[in-house]
Amino acid sequence: ASMRIPTVAVAGGGDARMQLAKVGLYNVPREQVRTVIRGALDAGIRNFDFASFYDNEKECGAALDEWFKEGHERSEVFVTTKVWTTDLGDPDTALRSAEISIDELGLGYVDCLMVHWPMPGKHVAAYQALQKLVEDGKAKCLGISNYSPQDWDELMKVAKIAPAVNTFENNPMLYRQEWVEFFHRNGMVVEAYKPMQRGGPVLACLTVADIAKRLGKTPAQVCLRWNVEKGNVVLFKSLDPARIAENVGIFDFQLSEEDVRALDALTTEESLKEAQQHWEKRRNGTPAPWGDEKRPESRRVAEEAA
Repeated sequence: ASMRIPTVAVAGGGDARMQLAKVGLYNVPREQVRTVIRGALDAGIRNFDFASFYDNEKECGAALDEWFKEGHERSEVFVTTKVWTTDLGDPDTALRSAEISIDELGLGYVDCLMVHWPMPGKHVAAYQALQKLVEDGKAKCLGISNYSPQDWDELMKVAKIAPAVNTFENNPMLYRQEWVEFFHRNGMVVEAYKPMQRGGPVLACLTVADIAKRLGKTPAQVCLRWNVEKGNVVLFKSLDPARIAENVGIFDFQLSEEDVRALDALTTEESLKEAQQHWEKRRNGTPAPWGDEKRPESRRVAEEAA
């Protein structure tokens, strides 16, 4: 049985709303995409995070299309995709990458289109190019990913269409409080990725375990709930439909103020510094599954030609 998942309004997307739980397809092998998307849909999830970098968008689109053919509407799901650093070199390349993602997904339009990393000297022009897709109805709104408040300021000096969403890593052991509060203050949806540190130390942490035990919940659910109580959308991934369903079970309980304070305190200066170093490295560019150059032509088009 699927739990009713609360939603949040997405600015600029008309009357668009996004669920507070979202499933990401990072590191999901193409042959497992259908299982993950079906598992998410069965658990009540209608909010999906895709990207060129994940190299599986054709399969993602096909899995959703199959579900639509069973009598569901395109408007029931909220689909995000992103443009990777290897395609941020110039505005035309960024636009081309987004168009390929939209083509490979084959869903007509995407609900949110993001710049995946704020590449210095490149991200603003790339974002500006993507605005055309909103004007053309190919994207309902634009978003940003891994943007700091400074990156947002730089973008907002020239953006005609303000980003509606920012997604960045946030969990009890990496609480980016300044970022979370800044973007909420500026009317944006904040999405937390790696909300359980990809199953890292936070799930084994005693503080988390104690709270989970007291509430009769799992450590994962406690970590996810912590982000929800900060007003954030939680973006998680799992290859296991049972785990996806467990991760959705976070809307029938609350953490006490004391619990929240104890979880906030798990973030150390060291973890923030380490995250900052990782962030600097990633934003300057990371090779994609296809290498360092711009992405190949659409897989859908290539297959139709063959």
